[in-house]
Amino acid sequence: MSDKNRRKPSANGRDIYSNSGKHRTSYPVSDIDRYNYVDRDIYSSSGSSGRGHAKSRRKKKRGCGTKLLIGIFCALFIVAAGVIVYSHIMLSRVNRSDNVDSNKLAEYVQQPSAAPSWGVISDNNVFNILLMGVDKNDDGSDGRSDTNILLSVDKNSKAINMVSFLRDTYLDIPTVGKSKFNTAYAKGGAALAMQTLENNYRINIDKYVSIDFKNFQKVIDKMGGLDVDMTKQAARYENKIMGSHLKAGVNHLNGRLCLYYARMRYVAPDTDGRDDFARTARQRRIVSLLINKMKSLNAIEANKIMYDYLPYVKTNLSDSELVYLASIGVTASNYKTGKMQVPAANTYTSEKINKADVLVPDLEKNCALLRTFLYGDSSVSSDN
Repeated sequence: MSDKNRRKPSANGRDIYSNSGKHRTSYPVSDIDRYNYVDRDIYSSSGSSGRGHAKSRRKKKRGCGTKLLIGIFCALFIVAAGVIVYSHIMLSRVNRSDNVDSNKLAEYVQQPSAAPSWGVISDNNVFNILLMGVDKNDDGSDGRSDTNILLSVDKNSKAINMVSFLRDTYLDIPTVGKSKFNTAYAKGGAALAMQTLENNYRINIDKYVSIDFKNFQKVIDKMGGLDVDMTKQAARYENKIMGSHLKAGVNHLNGRLCLYYARMRYVAPDTDGRDDFARTARQRRIVSLLINKMKSLNAIEANKIMYDYLPYVKTNLSDSELVYLASIGVTASNYKTGKMQVPAANTYTSEKINKADVLVPDLEKNCALLRTFLYGDSSVSSDN
Protein backbone atom coordinates (compact mmCIF):
# COMPACT_ATOMS: atom_id res chain seq x y z
CA MET A 1 0.00 0.00 0.00
CA SER A 2 1.38 3.39 -1.02
CA ASP A 3 1.90 6.25 1.30
CA LYS A 4 -0.70 8.07 -0.68
CA ASN A 5 -3.39 5.62 0.08
CA ARG A 6 -2.38 5.10 3.66
CA ARG A 7 -4.53 7.03 6.08
CA LYS A 8 -3.32 8.30 9.32
CA PRO A 9 -5.06 7.45 12.48
CA SER A 10 -7.31 10.14 13.65
CA ALA A 11 -6.07 12.37 16.34
CA ASN A 12 -8.23 10.91 19.04
CA GLY A 13 -8.61 7.33 17.87
CA ARG A 14 -7.43 4.61 15.55
CA ASP A 15 -8.67 2.99 12.38
CA ILE A 16 -10.44 -0.30 12.40
CA TYR A 17 -11.90 -2.28 9.62
CA SER A 18 -15.50 -3.07 9.19
CA ASN A 19 -16.64 -6.67 8.92
CA SER A 20 -16.30 -6.46 5.17
CA GLY A 21 -12.71 -5.45 5.52
CA LYS A 22 -13.28 -2.67 2.99
CA HIS A 23 -14.46 0.17 5.10
CA ARG A 24 -12.76 1.66 8.01
CA THR A 25 -14.43 3.38 10.85
CA SER A 26 -12.87 5.60 13.39
CA TYR A 27 -13.94 5.22 17.07
CA PRO A 28 -12.63 7.04 20.06
CA VAL A 29 -10.29 4.84 22.02
CA SER A 30 -12.33 5.37 25.13
CA ASP A 31 -15.44 4.09 23.37
CA ILE A 32 -13.94 0.69 22.64
CA ASP A 33 -12.25 0.28 25.97
CA ARG A 34 -13.87 -2.95 27.10
CA TYR A 35 -13.44 -2.14 30.75
CA ASN A 36 -15.11 1.24 30.49
CA TYR A 37 -17.74 -0.30 28.26
CA VAL A 38 -18.49 -3.10 30.63
CA ASP A 39 -18.51 -0.73 33.55
CA ARG A 40 -21.07 1.46 31.90
CA ASP A 41 -23.19 -1.45 30.72
CA ILE A 42 -23.33 -3.56 33.88
CA TYR A 43 -22.81 -1.08 36.67
CA SER A 44 -24.81 1.72 35.14
CA SER A 45 -27.91 3.21 36.70
CA SER A 46 -29.94 0.55 34.90
CA GLY A 47 -28.14 -2.12 36.96
CA SER A 48 -28.93 -0.22 40.15
CA SER A 49 -32.54 -0.14 39.12
CA GLY A 50 -32.58 -3.97 38.93
CA ARG A 51 -31.32 -4.26 42.45
CA GLY A 52 -33.97 -1.76 43.51
CA HIS A 53 -36.69 -3.95 41.99
CA ALA A 54 -35.37 -7.00 43.89
CA LYS A 55 -35.46 -5.07 47.16
CA SER A 56 -38.94 -3.89 46.32
CA ARG A 57 -40.08 -7.47 45.72
CA ARG A 58 -38.58 -8.56 49.06
CA LYS A 59 -40.35 -5.71 50.80
CA LYS A 60 -43.63 -6.71 49.17
CA LYS A 61 -43.17 -10.32 50.34
CA ARG A 62 -42.42 -9.18 53.87
CA GLY A 63 -45.42 -6.91 53.72
CA CYS A 64 -47.68 -9.78 52.61
CA GLY A 65 -46.33 -12.04 55.38
CA THR A 66 -46.97 -9.38 58.00
CA LYS A 67 -50.50 -8.84 56.77
CA LEU A 68 -51.13 -12.60 56.84
CA LEU A 69 -49.91 -12.87 60.46
CA ILE A 70 -52.04 -9.91 61.46
CA GLY A 71 -55.04 -11.49 59.73
CA ILE A 72 -54.52 -14.80 61.53
CA PHE A 73 -54.11 -13.03 64.87
CA CYS A 74 -57.30 -11.03 64.32
CA ALA A 75 -59.21 -14.19 63.37
CA LEU A 76 -57.96 -16.00 66.49
CA PHE A 77 -58.83 -13.00 68.64
CA ILE A 78 -62.36 -12.89 67.23
CA VAL A 79 -62.81 -16.65 67.83
CA ALA A 80 -61.43 -16.36 71.38
CA ALA A 81 -63.64 -13.37 72.11
CA GLY A 82 -66.65 -15.26 70.79
CA VAL A 83 -65.86 -18.27 72.98
CA ILE A 84 -65.46 -16.02 76.04
CA VAL A 85 -68.73 -14.22 75.37
CA TYR A 86 -70.56 -17.50 74.69
CA SER A 87 -69.11 -19.10 77.83
CA HIS A 88 -70.15 -16.07 79.86
CA ILE A 89 -73.70 -16.31 78.52
CA MET A 90 -73.90 -20.03 79.29
CA LEU A 91 -72.36 -19.78 82.76
CA SER A 92 -74.56 -16.83 83.69
CA ARG A 93 -77.59 -19.12 83.33
CA VAL A 94 -76.41 -21.45 86.12
CA ASN A 95 -78.51 -21.24 89.28
CA ARG A 96 -76.28 -20.56 92.30
CA SER A 97 -79.07 -19.26 94.52
CA ASP A 98 -78.27 -21.60 97.43
CA ASN A 99 -74.98 -19.79 98.09
CA VAL A 100 -73.27 -22.88 99.50
CA ASP A 101 -69.67 -22.03 100.44
CA SER A 102 -67.03 -23.13 102.95
CA ASN A 103 -68.51 -20.92 105.68
CA LYS A 104 -71.93 -22.50 105.24
CA LEU A 105 -70.47 -26.00 105.31
CA ALA A 106 -68.46 -25.20 108.45
CA GLU A 107 -71.71 -24.67 110.35
CA TYR A 108 -72.44 -28.40 110.09
CA VAL A 109 -69.00 -29.88 110.78
CA GLN A 110 -69.09 -32.43 113.60
CA GLN A 111 -67.64 -35.82 114.56
CA PRO A 112 -70.45 -38.43 114.80
CA SER A 113 -69.98 -40.86 117.67
CA ALA A 114 -70.37 -43.89 115.38
CA ALA A 115 -67.86 -42.64 112.78
CA PRO A 116 -64.16 -43.52 112.99
CA SER A 117 -61.89 -40.80 114.36
CA TRP A 118 -60.03 -40.42 111.07
CA GLY A 119 -59.38 -37.12 109.37
CA VAL A 120 -61.33 -36.29 106.22
CA ILE A 121 -59.35 -37.62 103.25
CA SER A 122 -58.80 -35.29 100.30
CA ASP A 123 -56.70 -35.24 97.11
CA ASN A 124 -56.28 -32.39 94.63
CA ASN A 125 -56.36 -34.91 91.77
CA VAL A 126 -59.72 -36.34 92.85
CA PHE A 127 -62.71 -34.06 92.20
CA ASN A 128 -65.91 -35.06 94.06
CA ILE A 129 -69.37 -33.75 93.15
CA LEU A 130 -72.61 -34.85 94.82
CA LEU A 131 -75.45 -35.24 92.30
CA MET A 132 -78.90 -34.99 93.86
CA GLY A 133 -82.35 -35.56 92.45
CA VAL A 134 -84.89 -33.85 94.72
CA ASP A 135 -88.63 -33.79 95.20
CA LYS A 136 -90.66 -30.58 95.33
CA ASN A 137 -93.07 -29.89 98.15
CA ASP A 138 -96.61 -28.73 97.44
CA ASP A 139 -95.57 -25.13 98.08
CA GLY A 140 -92.75 -25.41 95.51
CA SER A 141 -89.95 -25.63 98.06
CA ASP A 142 -87.31 -28.36 97.91
CA GLY A 143 -88.25 -31.65 99.51
CA ARG A 144 -86.02 -34.64 100.24
CA SER A 145 -83.14 -35.84 98.10
CA ASP A 146 -84.40 -39.06 96.58
CA THR A 147 -81.24 -39.68 94.52
CA ASN A 148 -77.74 -39.13 95.93
CA ILE A 149 -74.82 -40.09 93.68
CA LEU A 150 -71.24 -39.00 94.26
CA LEU A 151 -69.51 -38.41 90.92
CA SER A 152 -65.76 -38.64 91.46
CA VAL A 153 -63.27 -37.72 88.72
CA ASP A 154 -59.73 -39.01 89.22
CA LYS A 155 -57.32 -37.13 86.93
CA ASN A 156 -54.35 -39.38 87.68
CA SER A 157 -55.94 -42.74 86.96
CA LYS A 158 -58.31 -41.33 84.29
CA ALA A 159 -61.37 -42.72 86.05
CA ILE A 160 -64.95 -41.57 86.64
CA ASN A 161 -66.43 -43.32 89.67
CA MET A 162 -70.02 -43.24 90.91
CA VAL A 163 -71.10 -43.96 94.48
CA SER A 164 -74.78 -44.21 95.43
CA PHE A 165 -75.63 -43.27 99.02
CA LEU A 166 -78.86 -45.01 99.96
CA ARG A 167 -81.51 -42.58 101.16
CA ASP A 168 -82.72 -44.87 103.97
CA THR A 169 -79.28 -45.03 105.64
CA TYR A 170 -79.58 -44.08 109.30
CA LEU A 171 -77.03 -41.34 109.99
CA ASP A 172 -76.24 -38.61 112.48
CA ILE A 173 -77.38 -35.37 110.82
CA PRO A 174 -76.13 -32.06 112.30
CA THR A 175 -78.90 -29.91 113.87
CA VAL A 176 -81.35 -32.81 113.29
CA GLY A 177 -80.03 -35.87 115.11
CA LYS A 178 -80.19 -39.43 113.81
CA SER A 179 -82.53 -39.89 110.89
CA LYS A 180 -82.72 -41.17 107.32
CA PHE A 181 -80.06 -39.53 105.16
CA ASN A 182 -82.54 -38.02 102.68
CA THR A 183 -83.89 -35.86 105.51
CA ALA A 184 -80.71 -33.78 105.42
CA TYR A 185 -81.57 -32.00 102.16
CA ALA A 186 -85.08 -31.20 103.34
CA LYS A 187 -83.76 -29.67 106.58
CA GLY A 188 -80.69 -27.83 105.37
CA GLY A 189 -80.35 -28.10 101.62
CA ALA A 190 -77.20 -29.12 99.77
CA ALA A 191 -74.85 -27.87 102.49
CA LEU A 192 -76.34 -30.12 105.17
CA ALA A 193 -76.54 -33.11 102.81
CA MET A 194 -72.88 -32.81 101.77
CA GLN A 195 -71.58 -32.22 105.27
CA THR A 196 -73.60 -35.13 106.66
CA LEU A 197 -71.86 -37.49 104.22
CA GLU A 198 -68.44 -35.95 104.90
CA ASN A 199 -68.90 -36.17 108.67
CA ASN A 200 -69.94 -39.81 108.64
CA TYR A 201 -67.84 -41.26 105.81
CA ARG A 202 -64.69 -39.09 106.22
CA ILE A 203 -64.26 -38.15 102.54
CA ASN A 204 -64.18 -34.61 101.17
CA ILE A 205 -67.45 -33.47 99.55
CA ASP A 206 -68.05 -29.75 99.09
CA LYS A 207 -69.41 -29.48 95.53
CA TYR A 208 -72.86 -30.42 94.33
CA VAL A 209 -75.35 -30.34 91.48
CA SER A 210 -79.08 -30.76 92.17
CA ILE A 211 -82.11 -30.95 89.92
CA ASP A 212 -85.77 -31.56 90.66
CA PHE A 213 -87.37 -34.57 89.02
CA LYS A 214 -89.78 -32.70 86.74
CA ASN A 215 -86.88 -30.90 85.08
CA PHE A 216 -84.90 -34.14 84.95
CA GLN A 217 -87.75 -35.60 82.89
CA LYS A 218 -87.69 -32.59 80.54
CA VAL A 219 -83.95 -32.93 79.95
CA ILE A 220 -84.34 -36.56 78.87
CA ASP A 221 -87.18 -35.64 76.51
CA LYS A 222 -85.05 -32.86 75.05
CA MET A 223 -82.31 -35.42 74.40
CA GLY A 224 -84.77 -37.66 72.56
CA GLY A 225 -85.13 -40.30 75.27
CA LEU A 226 -82.80 -43.11 76.36
CA ASP A 227 -82.34 -46.75 75.36
CA VAL A 228 -82.54 -48.65 78.66
CA ASP A 229 -81.75 -52.34 79.17
CA MET A 230 -84.48 -53.54 81.54
CA THR A 231 -84.95 -56.76 83.46
CA LYS A 232 -88.20 -58.71 83.02
CA GLN A 233 -89.29 -57.81 86.57
CA ALA A 234 -88.67 -54.06 86.04
CA ALA A 235 -90.51 -54.04 82.70
CA ARG A 236 -93.52 -55.86 84.16
CA TYR A 237 -93.78 -53.54 87.16
CA GLU A 238 -93.50 -50.39 85.06
CA ASN A 239 -96.14 -51.70 82.64
CA LYS A 240 -98.47 -52.32 85.58
CA ILE A 241 -98.09 -48.84 87.08
CA MET A 242 -97.48 -46.68 84.00
CA GLY A 243 -99.65 -48.48 81.43
CA SER A 244 -96.64 -48.93 79.16
CA HIS A 245 -95.83 -51.92 76.91
CA LEU A 246 -92.20 -52.62 77.74
CA LYS A 247 -90.38 -55.93 77.42
CA ALA A 248 -87.28 -57.52 78.91
CA GLY A 249 -84.23 -56.14 77.16
CA VAL A 250 -83.57 -52.74 75.59
CA ASN A 251 -86.50 -50.30 75.50
CA HIS A 252 -86.54 -46.71 74.26
CA LEU A 253 -87.92 -44.67 77.17
CA ASN A 254 -89.10 -41.06 77.15
CA GLY A 255 -88.50 -38.76 80.12
CA ARG A 256 -91.62 -39.84 82.00
CA LEU A 257 -90.81 -43.56 81.77
CA CYS A 258 -87.11 -43.00 82.52
CA LEU A 259 -87.99 -41.09 85.67
CA TYR A 260 -90.28 -43.82 86.93
CA TYR A 261 -87.71 -46.49 86.11
CA ALA A 262 -85.13 -44.63 88.21
CA ARG A 263 -87.49 -44.14 91.15
CA MET A 264 -89.56 -47.31 91.45
CA ARG A 265 -88.81 -49.41 94.55
CA TYR A 266 -91.21 -52.31 94.89
CA VAL A 267 -89.92 -54.45 92.05
CA ALA A 268 -89.44 -58.17 92.61
CA PRO A 269 -85.74 -58.95 93.24
CA ASP A 270 -83.79 -59.21 89.99
CA THR A 271 -80.22 -59.00 88.75
CA ASP A 272 -80.02 -55.42 90.08
CA GLY A 273 -80.86 -56.62 93.59
CA ARG A 274 -83.85 -55.71 95.69
CA ASP A 275 -85.45 -52.70 97.35
CA ASP A 276 -83.36 -49.55 97.47
CA PHE A 277 -80.22 -51.38 96.36
CA ALA A 278 -81.85 -52.25 93.02
CA ARG A 279 -83.26 -48.76 92.79
CA THR A 280 -79.87 -47.08 93.16
CA ALA A 281 -78.42 -49.49 90.59
CA ARG A 282 -81.08 -48.30 88.12
CA GLN A 283 -80.29 -44.68 88.96
CA ARG A 284 -76.58 -45.18 88.21
CA ARG A 285 -77.57 -46.83 84.92
CA ILE A 286 -79.64 -43.80 83.92
CA VAL A 287 -76.83 -41.38 84.83
CA SER A 288 -74.38 -43.44 82.75
CA LEU A 289 -76.78 -43.41 79.80
CA LEU A 290 -77.21 -39.64 80.12
CA ILE A 291 -73.45 -39.14 80.02
CA ASN A 292 -73.11 -41.38 76.97
CA LYS A 293 -76.02 -39.65 75.22
CA MET A 294 -74.47 -36.22 75.77
CA LYS A 295 -71.23 -37.48 74.22
CA SER A 296 -73.13 -38.67 71.13
CA LEU A 297 -74.77 -35.29 70.47
CA ASN A 298 -73.17 -32.77 68.16
CA ALA A 299 -71.99 -29.46 69.60
CA ILE A 300 -75.10 -27.53 68.53
CA GLU A 301 -77.51 -30.07 70.05
CA ALA A 302 -75.55 -30.36 73.31
CA ASN A 303 -75.26 -26.60 73.70
CA LYS A 304 -78.99 -26.14 73.04
CA ILE A 305 -79.83 -28.57 75.85
CA MET A 306 -77.38 -26.89 78.21
CA TYR A 307 -78.69 -23.42 77.36
CA ASP A 308 -82.31 -24.43 77.91
CA TYR A 309 -81.88 -26.34 81.15
CA LEU A 310 -78.94 -24.84 83.04
CA PRO A 311 -81.34 -22.49 84.90
CA TYR A 312 -83.10 -25.55 86.37
CA VAL A 313 -79.85 -26.93 87.82
CA LYS A 314 -78.57 -25.70 91.17
CA THR A 315 -74.86 -25.88 91.90
CA ASN A 316 -71.98 -24.23 93.75
CA LEU A 317 -69.42 -25.14 91.09
CA SER A 318 -67.35 -22.15 90.01
CA ASP A 319 -67.07 -21.08 86.37
CA SER A 320 -63.55 -22.52 86.14
CA GLU A 321 -64.74 -25.84 87.60
CA LEU A 322 -67.59 -26.03 85.10
CA VAL A 323 -65.15 -25.33 82.25
CA TYR A 324 -62.87 -28.06 83.62
CA LEU A 325 -65.75 -30.55 83.69
CA ALA A 326 -66.64 -29.58 80.13
CA SER A 327 -63.06 -30.33 79.06
CA ILE A 328 -63.29 -33.72 80.81
CA GLY A 329 -66.51 -34.39 78.94
CA VAL A 330 -64.70 -34.09 75.59
CA THR A 331 -62.37 -36.97 76.50
CA ALA A 332 -64.71 -38.89 78.82
CA SER A 333 -64.74 -41.88 76.47
CA ASN A 334 -61.09 -42.45 77.44
CA TYR A 335 -61.95 -42.65 81.15
CA LYS A 336 -62.70 -45.95 82.83
CA THR A 337 -65.76 -46.08 85.07
CA GLY A 338 -66.50 -47.68 88.43
CA LYS A 339 -69.66 -48.07 90.51
CA MET A 340 -70.31 -48.61 94.21
CA GLN A 341 -73.14 -48.22 96.69
CA VAL A 342 -73.03 -47.27 100.38
CA PRO A 343 -73.63 -48.99 102.66
CA ALA A 344 -71.90 -51.85 100.87
CA ALA A 345 -73.04 -55.46 101.13
CA ASN A 346 -72.47 -57.05 104.54
CA THR A 347 -71.68 -53.68 106.17
CA TYR A 348 -75.11 -52.78 107.61
CA THR A 349 -78.13 -54.10 109.46
CA SER A 350 -81.78 -53.59 108.55
CA GLU A 351 -83.78 -52.26 111.49
CA LYS A 352 -87.09 -50.60 112.27
CA ILE A 353 -86.63 -47.38 114.22
CA ASN A 354 -89.54 -45.10 115.07
CA LYS A 355 -91.75 -47.21 112.80
CA ALA A 356 -89.44 -46.61 109.85
CA ASP A 357 -87.36 -49.22 108.04
CA VAL A 358 -83.75 -48.04 108.02
CA LEU A 359 -80.25 -49.29 107.20
CA VAL A 360 -77.78 -48.91 110.06
CA PRO A 361 -74.27 -48.90 108.56
CA ASP A 362 -70.96 -50.03 110.00
CA LEU A 363 -69.28 -46.70 109.37
CA GLU A 364 -65.71 -47.87 109.86
CA LYS A 365 -66.05 -50.63 107.26
CA ASN A 366 -67.76 -48.33 104.77
CA CYS A 367 -65.21 -45.56 105.31
CA ALA A 368 -62.37 -47.96 104.55
CA LEU A 369 -64.08 -49.28 101.42
CA LEU A 370 -64.80 -45.77 100.17
CA ARG A 371 -61.18 -44.66 100.64
CA THR A 372 -59.93 -47.62 98.68
CA PHE A 373 -62.49 -47.17 95.89
CA LEU A 374 -62.03 -43.41 95.43
CA TYR A 375 -58.43 -42.82 96.43
CA GLY A 376 -56.77 -46.23 96.33
CA ASP A 377 -55.94 -45.65 99.98
CA SER A 378 -57.21 -47.90 102.75
CA SER A 379 -55.16 -46.14 105.42
CA VAL A 380 -57.08 -45.42 108.61
CA SER A 381 -54.59 -43.19 110.37
CA SER A 382 -55.93 -40.01 111.97
CA ASP A 383 -53.61 -37.97 109.74
CA ASN A 384 -55.63 -38.81 106.63
